[in-house]
Amino acid sequence: MPSETFAARLIAETLGSRKLNDYPEAPRHDQLLRRALRRRRVTLKAVGEHSQVFVFGGVVVGGMDAAVTTLVSAHARRIAADPNLLRRHLQIQEVPLAAARTPAGPAEVSRGTGQHTDQEDGQEPAQELTGDSSPTEPAAPSTIRAFVVGERVCASLLRLPAAVLGDGSSTLDQLMQADVEARTRHALLAGTAVPVTPDRGTPTVQEQLSRRGLTTDQVPALHELVQLQDSAEIAAGGLTIDVTAVLADALHELAVEAVMAVPGLFAAAVDLEVPDLESAEGAVVRSVLPDADISPAHLPAYGEPRDVAGAIADEILLRASR
Repeated sequence: MPSETFAARLIAETLGSRKLNDYPEAPRHDQLLRRALRRRRVTLKAVGEHSQVFVFGGVVVGGMDAAVTTLVSAHARRIAADPNLLRRHLQIQEVPLAAARTPAGPAEVSRGTGQHTDQEDGQEPAQELTGDSSPTEPAAPSTIRAFVVGERVCASLLRLPAAVLGDGSSTLDQLMQADVEARTRHALLAGTAVPVTPDRGTPTVQEQLSRRGLTTDQVPALHELVQLQDSAEIAAGGLTIDVTAVLADALHELAVEAVMAVPGLFAAAVDLEVPDLESAEGAVVRSVLPDADISPAHLPAYGEPRDVAGAIADEILLRASR
């Protein structure tokens, strides 16, 4: 049996001792950016259906095309859109990478979108929470999404699939019902819970539960962490825990190095596979995502919200002043 990891303890303690964060509204990625810019007295002017320029003191200081600001150059976007080209840039800077996939599947280092999905990463689980011998122990590695702006990480999220924590008396059905109720108070997670009962659940969900040896009438043990499905995507029930303050500095440095390896890239999310949250040993980069959605960092399931939009706005103004 593998030893309990820091990530396993963190997940169990977080789900066992904290309530899901309450957020009455969930601003979109672009709304968060607009609000941050306007708070800094930056005027936004439309120049097309999906494009805007940012004006500060009568001077154009930047702009945005869909979800991507001018902190991502056209050259950087071209590199990020080509998995092989992106991988080569990271290799040149000796950034440790996840193993390349076989030709049958997409590359490990891939382009992201504001609606990034696990399908883009080959449908691999971001964090395995359960096992035959010890459901509370995640299999290494954990998946971290670090949001890099300029030369610093302004938010880091531990991403995990939908899960519930046993209390020793409630059935899995009851725990899932409680999860549904808790998510109604979090605007970003409302409606994302795994369907509860077989008559309302989809065949895919029921197959996943069965494959894990789970039935809705079983009673998970006290502190038993039960993974309900594979995907860590929020739309599929995935959860996030803010780990910005506890993640090793070396892991933040790795995320920054990945972004700096791409010319003209000054803001992006970086997905890391991390065996140990307290060390960079064995950690690898999976993805560099210039257009990743920042709303999960502002609205994490658990932990402190982080102002990624504000950091992006500040970086745009800083670079315009040089």
